[in-house]
Amino acid sequence: MKHPARPHGKRSPKSGVSEPVAEYASGPVVTIDATGRMVLPKKIREHYGADRFVVRETQGHIELVPVKPIRSLFGILPDLDLKAIYRDHDREVAKEDEE
Repeated sequence: MKHPARPHGKRSPKSGVSEPVAEYASGPVVTIDATGRMVLPKKIREHYGADRFVVRETQGHIELVPVKPIRSLFGILPDLDLKAIYRDHDREVAKEDEE
């Protein structure tokens, strides 16, 4: 089924996001979708060289602390089996998600 065309520059409202952004926001603002996912701007992800972050709540704020990827250890441990490490990690994450 084809969706009707919207006027140029108009976006359909996102479900769950009905409140305007507070005026005190001084940097990039991200939204969280209905499934709880948040997308960080590419510029921030590239700046920290990470695609995983530890989430911490401190004094009314949420902090995202970049986790250095295993590939940053290249050359330090020459016999490191990265594929096995990634497999084990993914298995542990899937197990935690099931719980």
